[in-house]
Amino acid sequence: NMFENYPFWFTFFTELGYEVVLSPTSSRKIYELGIESIPSESECYPAKLAHGHIMWLLNQGVSFIFYPCVPYERNEFEGAINHYNCPIVTSYAENIKNNVEELKNPRIKFMNPFLAFTSEKILVDRLVDIFHALGIPKEEITSAGSAAWKELLQSRKDIRKKGEETLKYLKETGRHGIVLAGRPYHIDPEINHGIPELINSYGMAVLSEDSISHLGKLERPIRVNDQWMYHTRLYAAANYIKTTENLDIIQLNSFGCGLDAVTTDQVQEILSQSGKIYTCLKIDEVNNLGAARIRVRSLLAAIRVRQRQLKESGGQPRKIISSEFKRLVFTEKMRDEYTILCPQMSPIHFRLLEPAFNSGGFHVEVL
Repeated sequence: NMFENYPFWFTFFTELGYEVVLSPTSSRKIYELGIESIPSESECYPAKLAHGHIMWLLNQGVSFIFYPCVPYERNEFEGAINHYNCPIVTSYAENIKNNVEELKNPRIKFMNPFLAFTSEKILVDRLVDIFHALGIPKEEITSAGSAAWKELLQSRKDIRKKGEETLKYLKETGRHGIVLAGRPYHIDPEINHGIPELINSYGMAVLSEDSISHLGKLERPIRVNDQWMYHTRLYAAANYIKTTENLDIIQLNSFGCGLDAVTTDQVQEILSQSGKIYTCLKIDEVNNLGAARIRVRSLLAAIRVRQRQLKESGGQPRKIISSEFKRLVFTEKMRDEYTILCPQMSPIHFRLLEPAFNSGGFHVEVL
């Protein structure tokens, strides 16, 4: 999550007197540097790239690499069930440590502590535990952590301010905007394959979801279990887009990210039930933009049709539907009258679950 939290880490280490060395912009060459240590072909491309960035640092003679495991991000939205990071972000440094042989060199110090961005106090207290053991005074660590947290919050304010400025520009010029939504790493040109520039070439402004998500007031509860911080940001952005005529969305989804499969359905539901168009582009290491170009052009054509229909109808507004999901409560009476259909997700374990539930008075049928 360096694309999200780098302002914090740069400030923190600089305040402590370290020189911060950042690996270069991702590229095919960077990817190939680490290809030998990638343990699985099914991983998402951002995870695969991490191996190349580590190898680049090692090749430059960097002797201290800090790659934290971060299970929790900040809780940006009240009402969200939790604010987890995805499992890859949470623990991928462990994968790096166990697969990059060069890190076993005793001259290389590789630190991958588990820590949480839940709040300034929780994070700084953990950093005191980690770096006081290296002989750094607690007061210096606390001061650096506080300055770094302020810088992180300021960077978020700057992004939101830029989003609001862009919305004002769209309103004044009558232009259309596309919210290119995804995770922080989708800002990496090697991962997004130039899709932002492609959209710009059609005369549309491009915004990131985190530049407008603070403007969306998500009606809850929603259909999914809203416990992932970046998912929540997506849902809030989609909720704002559904109320705004001059904005549409293109969601970037990395192949290999099973977790984000949940978001595509939920974001589509939020938008489509209010008459908005949902477009998703699945991307990986293949950089052929032919299919993406077709999808973007199709979206543009659909937007023009919608605008023409709106004009012909005399400007009759769309009906905005709440994202709140009214869940049906399973009652005691339903035990006798309803059958619970269960998708087969594990042939070994689900074979045991079916008789277990049935013996408890439910009618369960594994598909």
